Amino acid sequence: MGNKRLVVLAAAISGALVLSACGGSDKSSGSESSGEGMKLGLIQEARPEVEPWSASWHDSVQAVIDDNPGTTVTETFDAYDATRAEPVIRQMLDDGANVMLMSTFVLADAAKAVAADYPDIPMIVTAFGVTQKPNLNAGTASYLEIGYSTCWLLTKQSPDGRIGVVGAQEAPFEVEIQKGCELGAKAANPDYKITKLSTNSFTDVQASREQVQTLLDQGIEQIYLLSGTEDAVGGLRLCEEAQAQCATWGGDAAQWAPNGTLLTVGLDWQGVIEELMDQAENGLKDPTTFDLTYGSKGLTALDYADNPAVSDEVQAEFEQVLADLASEKIKLPDSEAHPGLR
Repeated sequence: MGNKRLVVLAAAISGALVLSACGGSDKSSGSESSGEGMKLGLIQEARPEVEPWSASWHDSVQAVIDDNPGTTVTETFDAYDATRAEPVIRQMLDDGANVMLMSTFVLADAAKAVAADYPDIPMIVTAFGVTQKPNLNAGTASYLEIGYSTCWLLTKQSPDGRIGVVGAQEAPFEVEIQKGCELGAKAANPDYKITKLSTNSFTDVQASREQVQTLLDQGIEQIYLLSGTEDAVGGLRLCEEAQAQCATWGGDAAQWAPNGTLLTVGLDWQGVIEELMDQAENGLKDPTTFDLTYGSKGLTALDYADNPAVSDEVQAEFEQVLADLASEKIKLPDSEAHPGLR
């Protein structure tokens, strides 16, 4: 989703980046929103170059800009401190943001407070169930599908059915991914074995590297960096050095491990953002939870098709798994983290 025509116009207060599309684009808008003069605000927990999760939002916004000439985005990286983040969000809105994007559950309380004071601005926060009339939506993804697809492929690639998982903390989304991972691994090889380690931190890059090394020392070369957060990048870089087969989710992991990435489950928020832009132009709709799934095209399997280690046979099997997840032919249990969703 990278847009090479983007120009970084300024690095402003609070580490903000202001992005816009260059003039003269010959690409017509593929969205329902014209995007003419639309201003988006995006607040993140980390810079996209250091975290797959943040990269997914950054890349999705860049795709929106590419498809909607005239749209601009102010992106800041203050979300780890909710107390500091709220005034930053309010400043972006006071500066004219038409849509507010808050990409982490840390901001759930701040999002509710801000939404109440700016009731005409469509907003989203990636925290399940955090909706508030008239304008605050929630965003999430099918963590069961993410875990299932990833561990199916890792296990299929493993010569003895052993795979490694490196998590961060036992947050609800990690628990859900792990549940999907177990199901996917079992479907690929009934004799599977998962060795799970943890960094105990969403940001400790060195700890992730050390845990990946522990798995490599045990002869495990198919490894899942399960958190998708900043810590995962340390493990991905070691995967590149060791030429292991590693996977994560969020933004494309190939930017950190071009030869060590077996799979990224990419998160594409473009359709969600453009729906909120449409609401900014044409009126609010009842708040909802936007759920990224393979069926909704919000989840996309990346990197595996270009990996020479994946045989044509395994690739075909994997693509059938993806199709069966999208059609819900593969039956997954009810989500505990997201009741009513996959």
